[in-house]
Amino acid sequence: MKTVYLSLLLTTMAFGCGGSKPEPQGPAEKAGEAVDDAASDVKDETKDAAESTGDAAEKAGDKIEEKTD
Repeated sequence: MKTVYLSLLLTTMAFGCGGSKPEPQGPAEKAGEAVDDAASDVKDETKDAAESTGDAAEKAGDKIEEKTD
């Protein structure tokens, strides 16, 4: 009889606790994710632009230094 109860308990735990599907995202969650992605993209692009500006400023400084030597 203990075996039957144990089997029933294990079966209940296996089907009751596992295998559930995640709830689909709602419109607000999808919009929030899109905003997060856009913010991340802007951050990356801003970083790239700042690096390019720094490189250009360094080159300009080198040219000025060459002409004043």
